[in-house]
Amino acid sequence: MFIPIKPTLTIVLLFFTFQLSAQNNVENADSLAGRFIKELRIDPKEKVFVQTNKWFYVAGEEIWLKAWIVNALSHKYYSRSKTLYADLVDERDTAVAQLLLNIPRQQTEGYINLPASLPEGYYWLRVYTKSMLQHDTASIYVLPLYVVNNRFPSRLTAEPVSDSTITTGNEQPQVSFFPEGGNLISGTNTVVGIRANDKAGKPLQAEGYITDSWDSVVSKFKTDASGLDSTSLYVYKSRKYVAHVKWNNQLLNWQLPAVNQYASQLSIKEQNANNIRVIVSQGDSLYKKVKTSYLLGISRDSLCFASVGTDMYEINISTKNFPNGRANLILFNDKQEVVSERAVFINKPADQVTIKTDKLNYAARDKVELTITAGDTLSSSSLAALSIAVTDDSLVQEPVQPLGNASINSLDTSTGINDLLMLTQPQLFTGKRYNQNMQYAVEKTMSSVADSSITDISGHILNHKNLPVANRIVTIYTNKQFNLFDSDTTNSDGEFKFHMPPYPDSIAFTLQVSNLKGVKVDDKIVVDAKSPFPNFATPLSLKKKLSLPQTELVQTFRARHLDNLILGTGKEWLKEVFVKAKRKETSYNTNKRVSKFSYVLTGEKIQQISGNNAGAALLTVPDVHLKGRYLSLGGFTGYRGTQEPLLIIDGVKYLPNANDDPNLFLFFETSFIMREISKIPADIIDFIEVLKGPEAAYYGAEASDGVIIVNTHPRSNYSRSFENYGTLQYSPKSYHLAPVFSMPDYTNASLKKATFKDYRSTLFWNGHVYSNTNGKASVEFYTADMPTTYTVTLTGLTSSGDIIYKKARISRN
Repeated sequence: MFIPIKPTLTIVLLFFTFQLSAQNNVENADSLAGRFIKELRIDPKEKVFVQTNKWFYVAGEEIWLKAWIVNALSHKYYSRSKTLYADLVDERDTAVAQLLLNIPRQQTEGYINLPASLPEGYYWLRVYTKSMLQHDTASIYVLPLYVVNNRFPSRLTAEPVSDSTITTGNEQPQVSFFPEGGNLISGTNTVVGIRANDKAGKPLQAEGYITDSWDSVVSKFKTDASGLDSTSLYVYKSRKYVAHVKWNNQLLNWQLPAVNQYASQLSIKEQNANNIRVIVSQGDSLYKKVKTSYLLGISRDSLCFASVGTDMYEINISTKNFPNGRANLILFNDKQEVVSERAVFINKPADQVTIKTDKLNYAARDKVELTITAGDTLSSSSLAALSIAVTDDSLVQEPVQPLGNASINSLDTSTGINDLLMLTQPQLFTGKRYNQNMQYAVEKTMSSVADSSITDISGHILNHKNLPVANRIVTIYTNKQFNLFDSDTTNSDGEFKFHMPPYPDSIAFTLQVSNLKGVKVDDKIVVDAKSPFPNFATPLSLKKKLSLPQTELVQTFRARHLDNLILGTGKEWLKEVFVKAKRKETSYNTNKRVSKFSYVLTGEKIQQISGNNAGAALLTVPDVHLKGRYLSLGGFTGYRGTQEPLLIIDGVKYLPNANDDPNLFLFFETSFIMREISKIPADIIDFIEVLKGPEAAYYGAEASDGVIIVNTHPRSNYSRSFENYGTLQYSPKSYHLAPVFSMPDYTNASLKKATFKDYRSTLFWNGHVYSNTNGKASVEFYTADMPTTYTVTLTGLTSSGDIIYKKARISRN
């Protein structure tokens, strides 16, 4: 009677034991996944991608750029580093231009004016943080740009194209072999990826074969133009495998990894749009040992899949929970150590970003209204920061391939090429253990520390014998854009230092030196004026040139359009509109002009109108009026009571003092702007620029009533001196603030009917467009004169880390 119970009891106990084991494995997998993700996120790396308005330029034109710095894993906006460095260098890595961009304030848009005397040739835009330089120089962003200049011409050369076999040069090629999953396991048909390149990292087309220890040829390979190929071979336990590559009539040999009887292997059996079929294989010494393994699927810094298995097995992984792009499949053994990994590319439809125009076709000098909408596939958030460029296709043809080593669309969308790239990725985690006794890495903050001294101002005090003076009080102050007053006492070496908050580039500071009693003394103030930019050589693997098709586009442009572009853009064609024929073309420094469509009152004209009273001369500017003793732009419709335009002098904002008593001033001097400008001697004013409407929008809410910009000559009080006795005016290099992009406002009927030729190559640029909560943003601009098509290039980043890249065409009949 008990006999049937025994087997029944045995079955129940076995089932209960199996349930406990399965439950423990699930809990182990869950705990392992948590530890792995935590370790993954604790020391994230930075990644930069950049959009520019064009990819080749004419000397004298402007480079507009927007840099995006993101977490390399999550692709979300990242601000661990405080400073983003951008420089334009030549063949010798000599800087042509340098910009410091403020990451926490998201001021990462840049403007570089190319000198008209810049020699023709290749230049490279480099964008990076100090952390990127310290940890991996190859991770910096490098974009090749070509500058055309017929005054200083150069021979345009293209990136060399590899032959079908490696026959150029005497240096040996660098060939790497990547067994799928990282290991060769006997009894399996293993795929091996091959990557061939030269020492500079440029891909090579290499041809070769693999033999075993019996000298039998087991497979052949031939890398393509990207330097990649794959081959498969059946692996035997007791054999060794050698790869042979043909090179200058020689045969170069590479030993493949040895067959590992204790290894595990992840391999892809099949991949389609919805599923990935994965095989987990075990070496002979692990086969049928009931060894538990854990498989995780990771995309960016998120867990998308987890499973538990034993011995050798196949598993079907749904791609439903994976976003578009690269993912990593990672296999752990029962000790929770990574034993195999495989990168895969999840190829899903791109995020739905639509660019709509208000019309299908446009006439000359016609208004274009663009509406950008982020679609439903950007599910985490519809908020996005965007950068938009519009260029003339007849003058700026699209490059055949995206430029730059960190291009956001650098991966081909075809599954075959992507899988070849994934197969030849290095192992990132193999050999690391993630058990409960692991010690988490401490998050590094060195990049923040390295950036902390960017805005510091330091120096030393010397007497007339050039000896250091201790116990001197050094005072620094400014009321330009912000109020600052601080002091420091020199040490025994005469040194002083001020830890400054971030401030705009070239803001004017005043330093004074006094004794301990506060009496000003005539000691020398010497400021340490060291460049904040690192000095390093661009990695050769990143210093690419244009391809042959791209050089052909540049040569075609030079032959057909160069004269038109020089006459039709920049400041030359604008002078026909805004400057009378009798006015001298060199009467003011046009490089300082913010908008090409603003009104300019030159210092010469000020002296002709009102002698030395620049404030009174300002009233001769069209649409500038005094209303109720306050300055107003735009006639009666622009009058808003006591609100006045924003005043900027030599790049520094001037704001009214709340303690000013209007009764102390006579006539128009109740106007803060009139009063301040009247204080400036007319003979040191280069020009005054008046911005209103869309031209002033870049300066934000403060400029709702317009902007008046005063530029003084270099001989004025805002010169860049670095040492002086008693008092020093100092304008240090600091964070760059890009000016507003200038474009014509053809709502002005007289401007629209003007006879000048509008041959702008870049019609519109805006690096700081933000969508609303519905994922929508809108911009507007005006077409030029040539019948052609325009390319709209949209780059951006959502708050959830989705990278936006979209192009559209606009027809101009």
